[in-house]
Amino acid sequence: MINFLRQKSGAGGLDLLSRLVWDAPAISQEVAAETVAIFPSIKPVQRYFRKEAAIIHDLSPLVTPQFHNADNINHFANRIRSDVEFSDHLFCVSEATLTDVEAYFRKPRSQMSVIRLGCEFEPNELSAGALQVRPDVLVEPYVVVIGTLEPRKNGSLIFDYLMTNPGFASQFRIVFVGRDGWLDEKTRLIKRLDGAGVSADRILFTGFISNEERTALMLNSAFCIYPSFFEGFGLPILEAGALGKTTVCSNSSSMPEVMPEQCVFFDPTEPFEFAQALRTAELRAAQTRASHQSVSDLMNRTASHGWERCYGEIARWVKDQ
Repeated sequence: MINFLRQKSGAGGLDLLSRLVWDAPAISQEVAAETVAIFPSIKPVQRYFRKEAAIIHDLSPLVTPQFHNADNINHFANRIRSDVEFSDHLFCVSEATLTDVEAYFRKPRSQMSVIRLGCEFEPNELSAGALQVRPDVLVEPYVVVIGTLEPRKNGSLIFDYLMTNPGFASQFRIVFVGRDGWLDEKTRLIKRLDGAGVSADRILFTGFISNEERTALMLNSAFCIYPSFFEGFGLPILEAGALGKTTVCSNSSSMPEVMPEQCVFFDPTEPFEFAQALRTAELRAAQTRASHQSVSDLMNRTASHGWERCYGEIARWVKDQ
């Protein structure tokens, strides 16, 4: 963990931790008694280390149970209760998440802090995308809808809009960027097009794609859409904003905290507000369509949104223990 904090990145962490599982001896109670432990998600032990902190990403199974199955809700509720109770400190990824933890578990604010998540792009990702964003290259206008295909992400709102505004799909191709989630959401959404006057080839579902492809799609889009009902943070909003893209974004939960200056907000339960937000985003896209960002421009723009603040806050807490 110390090495990760020093390099301000978790790069290589998965391979390292996988090797440690098999090669490293178990941490003795004597060593644990002198150790500060940070758990990025689940806490497999309780009160084993001298000081323990956990990162809380969201309380979605509790706050929005309608988007989760019963097994997931029960597992999460039983686990998170002990994680919160037996942690000396909690790092919450947003003020909204911190407020939820305080309300549901009565954790004192003095034992919690907010760590803002970061985003980073490899030079090859930005280079591949920037090569396509040139005034002399004609690309069919399209918008990207970011996120896993599942009910909580509220992709059905876009299809509701197309039912009464099919011309939008003629103006912009709609690209859903994200892997398939639960309840076969993609099939359910596609069926909504029947009788709507929108050709199925105007809607593209990419499924799982590489980071390079994902970055290129966001960078070359007219604008992004993030209609989710609930998020602990909403990392795609930050990624899109760091690339200079406007995002038509829900105003619920944590999402207004992420990058409000790059967003056009709407109530995810109000189709009329969504329609207005789309029109505003279209105007912004028309004004910036001819602009070109070099790889150097993109590197400078995205550098300020890295993980320094997140790792720095954790490192300060560790040093104080």
